[in-house]
Amino acid sequence: KIVPMPRPGRHIEGAQTRERVLDAAAKFISSHGYAATSIAKISKESGANPASIYWAFEDKEALFAAVMERSAESFFETLRSAGPRSSDPWEALTRLAKYFEEGPEFLRLLLVLSLERRDGDPTVLEAARRVRSHAVQDLARGYAAAFEFRDAEQRDRIAEELARLTLMLIDGAFIAAQIEPDTTDLERTFEVIAISVKAVGDHLLEDAGGRRRPRGKSK
Repeated sequence: KIVPMPRPGRHIEGAQTRERVLDAAAKFISSHGYAATSIAKISKESGANPASIYWAFEDKEALFAAVMERSAESFFETLRSAGPRSSDPWEALTRLAKYFEEGPEFLRLLLVLSLERRDGDPTVLEAARRVRSHAVQDLARGYAAAFEFRDAEQRDRIAEELARLTLMLIDGAFIAAQIEPDTTDLERTFEVIAISVKAVGDHLLEDAGGRRRPRGKSK
């Protein structure tokens, strides 16, 4: 679970009002971008007083960070609820394609906020890093469990390296799907990503003297 930075003592009366604020912010960021989204617009859309929004989230950047983390947690919860995971992490990776077909909101927000604010607010960038760290850790655990390696530290290092490579490839696939939706076959793209990551993993393991576990073999 993503654990956001604590903001003690700040709240909006009523969880439903808070959700409306987050929904409104997500809507405007996705459709208009960071710069064109204002607290005034969010206030009008959500029905929440601007002062209450500032009191709850401190500033615009903290609100947008909360939007991104909420969306990411919802996406990860969808994956957790999708049923038992495959013992083969690369097979499981190919199955992710269907969850990216409509374009997960958190990834769109993460890219928009990170790129638009790459030279700016640390609150947004730190939230983006927490989201990505969560994804890296989840992927790395699956990869590490598929390795036979006596050196646990080296095994985990290779697993994390593969996890970060996977995220880079998924980022590219997502952007391509937004730009060329008619020519981007996400199912095939994720199959290629899985093949590529597996090949890199085999190479790194061979160099380090380890190997992948036989398919279906538990740790």
